[in-house]
Amino acid sequence: MNDGGCLWITGLSAAGKTTTSLLVHDELKKSHSNVVLLDGDQLRAIFNRSSGSYDRNARVETGLIYSRLIKELVEQRLFVVIAVIGLYDEVNTWNRENIPNFYDVFLDVPVDELEARDPKGMYKKFRSGLISDVAGLDLKVDYPSSPWMHLKWTKDMTPNMISALILHNLRESYSNRLFQN
Repeated sequence: MNDGGCLWITGLSAAGKTTTSLLVHDELKKSHSNVVLLDGDQLRAIFNRSSGSYDRNARVETGLIYSRLIKELVEQRLFVVIAVIGLYDEVNTWNRENIPNFYDVFLDVPVDELEARDPKGMYKKFRSGLISDVAGLDLKVDYPSSPWMHLKWTKDMTPNMISALILHNLRESYSNRLFQN
């Protein structure tokens, strides 16, 4: 992998971003040493953004911090796989204009499925009135109008199938230069 780039995996909470990004990262890492994995939850902790506001302005500001970090890493010829909600036009526009070899994947999962998964209990807390500013519920997000890949969830989709599809399309888009050793 000679060039840097970014695979920006987005979707609402519980869409499978972390699982998908881990699978893609692990597969790429088998043959390329310059692959880096970032996760929105971990980045929030690193940048001490977990205790702050989760409103739209704060989320856009946080997203742009991640974007600037990724740009720096890509310019150092790293390939970044990131899992983050990041469904904000301002962030996506900045990424497209500033990050070389930027590929965004939108994991489009219906809210009823997300609520059934709910590993962090966020949807339950929201429905109980305990929290607010939940992306995709009371907090408006900007669903991408033309992401590089838009994966609509179906019951037969598995994380392995999704990651394999992403890897296949990534290889095709990069015309194999990304995958040359």
